[in-house]
Amino acid sequence: MMFRESTFEQKSVALLVSLLFAIVFVSINWEWVFGQQFEDRTVYFFMFQGKPDYDLEFNKDTFFFFLFNEQLWNKGVRFLNISMGLTLHEIFSGVSFLVALSYCYFVTSRVGVSGVIFVLNPIFVDLAYSQLRMAAAMVLLLLIFNLKQTWLRLLLLTAVFFIHTASFLFVMIYLMVHCTIKLSERYNLQGFMSCAFLTFGGFVVACFVGPLRVMILEVLGDRRVKYEADASGWGYASIWIFILAMSFVQKREFFRNYSNAVAVTFLSVFVFCTVFSVYGLRFLSAALPFIFVSLFRFGKIEKPFVILVFLAFSIVQWVYWVR
Repeated sequence: MMFRESTFEQKSVALLVSLLFAIVFVSINWEWVFGQQFEDRTVYFFMFQGKPDYDLEFNKDTFFFFLFNEQLWNKGVRFLNISMGLTLHEIFSGVSFLVALSYCYFVTSRVGVSGVIFVLNPIFVDLAYSQLRMAAAMVLLLLIFNLKQTWLRLLLLTAVFFIHTASFLFVMIYLMVHCTIKLSERYNLQGFMSCAFLTFGGFVVACFVGPLRVMILEVLGDRRVKYEADASGWGYASIWIFILAMSFVQKREFFRNYSNAVAVTFLSVFVFCTVFSVYGLRFLSAALPFIFVSLFRFGKIEKPFVILVFLAFSIVQWVYWVR
């Protein structure tokens, strides 16, 4: 089972569809659809309308402050707002537009325009309109995933670290995926074993954001040591557990594709976060384009069933989400 590279024509169609999707997406009043304001978005408006808490220059002495306090995001938004004259609404809408464009293109360029149906998901809407800092980081991470120039990838990756510190975990996941794929190719591992290695990698990451999280953030001096958010319930997590379980029956070639392997690892992170009663929805938000692509690459027998189950789940999500 080989996953062929998209042709230039397919990529062009995907880009056009993605542009239209992003334009329509940011034209919708999602807070009206949702029935209330997005909490994180409201916090960002409040934060950037006031004076900055710190006004330090970037140098070797303030390097770690800038890194662990995501100062590229803070100073970037303030620069666009104060120096460039853009309103906060325009800046945040720009972030929403870019993440809609990048998520949609990532999916449609790999599976076709039908992938748009999957992208338009309540989890994605929350990411694009509420988790703006994460959204900005994911735009760059998806760009990095598609680039081939090493120097440019490293440059953008450095920028991502200064936007969202969770990017360190995402890079850790990618390195685990890389090692698993190389191990699978070297020893010709069966699909089940490859999936088991990827799932174990997700377990390790979940341990870092769960049982070991407070210890690590205290060492780093991160302000979110006492960050509290509810973990997902088992009813909600069941569909993702189902998809992860179906991954174990895929053939070995499925797990030698980086996009598929990333999807499985992120899924396992979310599942084990649920086990540890830790908030893990951010990992689903980050992994959505990878997960959607992987669904279309399941085996011929299970793919239609998994897709239908997920679409049914999405409808239930919308019914619950729209207030």
